[in-house]
Amino acid sequence: MKMTSGSRSPQLEIETPQSEYYSVLGVTCALLTNSEEILAATRQSFRIMARPDEPCAMTMRLWEDNEAEGHPPWPQPFFRGLGHLVYVGFDAGSCALLDTRRRHIIGRFSPAMTADCAYWQRAILPTLIGLMSESLGAATLHCACVERNGKGLLLAGGSGAGKSTLSLAMAQMGFGLLSDDWTYFSRSRGCLRAWGLATPVKLLPDALVYFPKLQALEPGISLNGECAYEVDPEVIFGVRRSFSCDPHWLVFLERHEDRGYSFERMKAGEVVARMELDLEDLPPELSHVMDIQMDTIQTISGRDCWLFRCGGSPHEIARVLDDFCAGERAAALHSK
Repeated sequence: MKMTSGSRSPQLEIETPQSEYYSVLGVTCALLTNSEEILAATRQSFRIMARPDEPCAMTMRLWEDNEAEGHPPWPQPFFRGLGHLVYVGFDAGSCALLDTRRRHIIGRFSPAMTADCAYWQRAILPTLIGLMSESLGAATLHCACVERNGKGLLLAGGSGAGKSTLSLAMAQMGFGLLSDDWTYFSRSRGCLRAWGLATPVKLLPDALVYFPKLQALEPGISLNGECAYEVDPEVIFGVRRSFSCDPHWLVFLERHEDRGYSFERMKAGEVVARMELDLEDLPPELSHVMDIQMDTIQTISGRDCWLFRCGGSPHEIARVLDDFCAGERAAALHSK
């Protein structure tokens, strides 16, 4: 397959002879590229599939441009949209164009950015899939998610509630880790499913107290400007990744200084009101995105939803939630 770039003269024909197929948010995605490094980064983020019998729901055509310049540290990605087209700039030499109507992404990347596998996992692929998620029928909500035996526990709460440290602590106890921050939701055969991407877990410097393995690492500046550790939880902590589950429970975290905990069942209206607070303000032309998010929130509010007031270390709180998910509700409903 060839594509002609008119950005410089003489025109250069770009060939992307390598292709693979992946499961992304419950749909099949095709990747066309000229780079083994892009393939390697994508394999670490998505589940690879055999060649599908039917047309793919989404295609990505991403290539390495040897004439593009760039070097780390990488700037914040920036976005411009016009109707169903979205432009994403990663730096002066690397960018992508998304056609949300056709579910097609094209992009060129400098050799230095192509070689930065960690940046693909924490920035490029999550950004592209996040921007395309609505056209794939998926809603994005600000919550962590872990699962056991296919049943998912959603961990919600404001900034500083401890979603990342708690989800990692639960993964160390045997739960599968879908997400420590943003979770995707879509409907499969009429049922709501939660989906995760294999992105790094972001931990603030104070997490070092609870996760000593971080001592061997250096924190850096994350995409939102915070100083944080961004780590591959499978490599550093040996935890299990999960990509999908049935969102069975929702727990809102309210931290307090004293050790102990209490559970309080939440009504659907309370759940909706709290989750609405975490939705980002969207322009009028994206009102349909809000509709998908609100429909998802309404469905989740009908699940097993609890307000969880807790204090103590992430691992202490993880043990309480482990018992809770195992069915020891009688003990969990009493303050300790």
